[in-house]
Order: sequence, then C-alpha cells, then structure tokens
Amino acid sequence: MNDPIDKSGPSEHSKIVLVGGSLQSGGAERVLSDMANFWSNRGFEVSLATWTGADVVDFYEIDPKIKRIWLDVPAPNTSAIAKLRSNLTRVRKLHRVLKSSEPDAVLSFIDWPNVLTILAATGLRTRIVVSERIHPAYHSGLTWPWKLLRRIFYRRADAVVAQTDDVARWLEQHCRASTCTIPNPLRNLPVLRALRSAQILAVGRLYHQKGFDILVRAFARIHHEVEGWEVVIVGAGPEYDNLLNLITELEVVDKVSIVDPVKNIESLMACAGLVVQPSRFEGFPNVILEAMGMGAPVISADCPSGPSEIIEDGVNGRLVPVGDVAALSTAIVECISNPMLRERLGNNAVKVREQFRQDTIMRQWDACLFPEFHEHCGVDAAREIKSER
Repeated sequence: MNDPIDKSGPSEHSKIVLVGGSLQSGGAERVLSDMANFWSNRGFEVSLATWTGADVVDFYEIDPKIKRIWLDVPAPNTSAIAKLRSNLTRVRKLHRVLKSSEPDAVLSFIDWPNVLTILAATGLRTRIVVSERIHPAYHSGLTWPWKLLRRIFYRRADAVVAQTDDVARWLEQHCRASTCTIPNPLRNLPVLRALRSAQILAVGRLYHQKGFDILVRAFARIHHEVEGWEVVIVGAGPEYDNLLNLITELEVVDKVSIVDPVKNIESLMACAGLVVQPSRFEGFPNVILEAMGMGAPVISADCPSGPSEIIEDGVNGRLVPVGDVAALSTAIVECISNPMLRERLGNNAVKVREQFRQDTIMRQWDACLFPEFHEHCGVDAAREIKSER
C-alpha cells in the first residue's frame, strides 16, 4: 500500500513548470515524472514540458491533471547556423509557455535543456531551479559550446541541484553556481513476494557509461562456476550491437540476453537473484535505489557518484572498483555461492525505502523551489532531512 500523500508544505495552488528532454525510458525521466505526479497529487498546478514532439511516445505515465506540453523543435544534424536557429526557436517557445502560465517555480533537468530554460526565463518573475543528473566531470557527451554556456548561465539560476555533494562542489568550483544537494526520491514501490531466481539483472540505457560490457566480460570468466545462472540486461541504446558482438565473441550467447525496457521493472527486481550495476560513472543511480528497495542483493561499481552514498559495502550491498572485471567476477561468485550472504544483503538493502522515502526527499525539493514558505514557517529542511536519515 502506498504511503499517504503529505499535503503540508507550499500552497496547494502553487504552480510549477517542469522541463526535460523527453519522457522516454531513463533515470532522469523516471524521477521527473514521479516528481510531477507527486506534486499533482498534492494539488499543485503542474505543467510538464519536453523538447520532443508528441510523436515521441512517453514511456512513463503522468497524472491526467498534469498539463503536458510538447515544445516540438527538431534538432538538426546539419550546419551550426541551423542548430543555432533551432535552439533560439526552443527558447522562444518555452519563453511563451512560461510567460503565459506564470508559474511560481520552474524546474529543469539535464545540462543543455537547463541552459535553454535559464535563457527562456530571462525577464520573467519566477524562481528558476535546474538540476544536473550526472557527474559533469566524467560526462563526455556534452560539446564544448554547451559546457561554456553552462559555465556562464548556471550562475543565473536561483539554485542548481546536484544529487551528491561531490557534484555540488564541482558546480560551485566550475560554474560559480548556487547549489544544493538532493538525492533521488524512492517512489512508493509495491511489496512483492517472489522467489529469487538464478538470474543476474542489469538495467539501464545501453551506453558506454553504463559498463554493461564489463558485466559481460566478468560473467564470461565465471559462467562455468555458476551453472544455471544467466544475465539479463534490460535496456535500449547505441551500444546494443557492440554488446551483442561481445556476447557472441565471448561465447555466452546462451547465458546473456538483452531485452527491451519494461515499465514494471520492480517485478523483475523482486525475483532477481542479483542486480549488478557496473557503471563507469553515474549521477545518483535509480536502478540501485529501486533494486535495493525491492530487497534485491546488489553489486555496484564504486563509481562517481552515488553508489557509495547508498551502499555500505558488505552490509546492504557490494561495491567493487570501477572497470575491474576480475573484482566484479569475484564478487558475483561470492554472492552466488553464499545464499545466506545474498539474503542478508537484501534484508538490509530494503531499509532504503525509509531512508530515501519520497515524501521525505520531496520536502527538500519544496524547500529549494519555495524557500519563502519554509522561511515563513521556520522550517530548516536540510537539518530536518539529515536528522531523519
């Protein structure tokens, strides 16, 4: 049963506009849609805008009361002039949305959309908060012009939210931004009773960052030692063909499979024997948080940033060095060969349901987006949250 919605906080008539790239499958998209639903259920007037058009189907469901806005400006892969025109059109469209809706606060997720949102809000009397969803120091996907614009414009935001203190320090140092740290909230997960299978589950977009090639190599080393076990990777993305080729090359085709994203991922986590997150870097991995919330024993790379703030090695999960195939192989064998260890890790892991419960974390977002309310009520949200955790 879901926890009751806490309706204390900013006025139920508060208006907020959320901005993201899309609502396709992904961690940032999951959190954005969950937050939108939470605020809508509390009576906020919520609008959710994405840069995609309606032809890009939403993977995550949102409350019917939420106003869904598609900005629908294509991103051309042609000249720099065409790209500039496209981005100026994006800014103009979002500016019109913000001007007409007159929100109390605007929240944007992810680097380049954040820059465009800050530009679109220029001259408007609304609080602008943007959030980095991955560690900027390790993210090579952002081009240098966007990095320069981020450096210039992040300081204009009222707040830049990081998921870990490490990322917050980076943003303060490189962007001179006013930051606060808010970890991901754990949505209200169902309580599912299921037998754990001989399956190693890995979930995420098929990008080099996620390190699924490391998992494939690690399992190929030890699959003869763990007869009956298999690896299932749930995700889609540009590394699909490379991963398939690697699976074939290492002769584990009958042991390792890749399947499309599913909406009820918690049902797979509830019956997985192990969940492995081999990422090279992260923001604050939803997969780890949700898997632990479902009581799964988790092995994660100790990458920057996030895993070490959720997992205490040997207590509620296992941490292994980033990119270390041998260490990951060893940890998998240790867990598979010791059912009591897996049970203990899973039993301790489920405590994240309380530590990162949605209503607790969302009070931090309330304090960030509506500081006047918390100052008026004498609420020190940061101190309150730390005492609870």
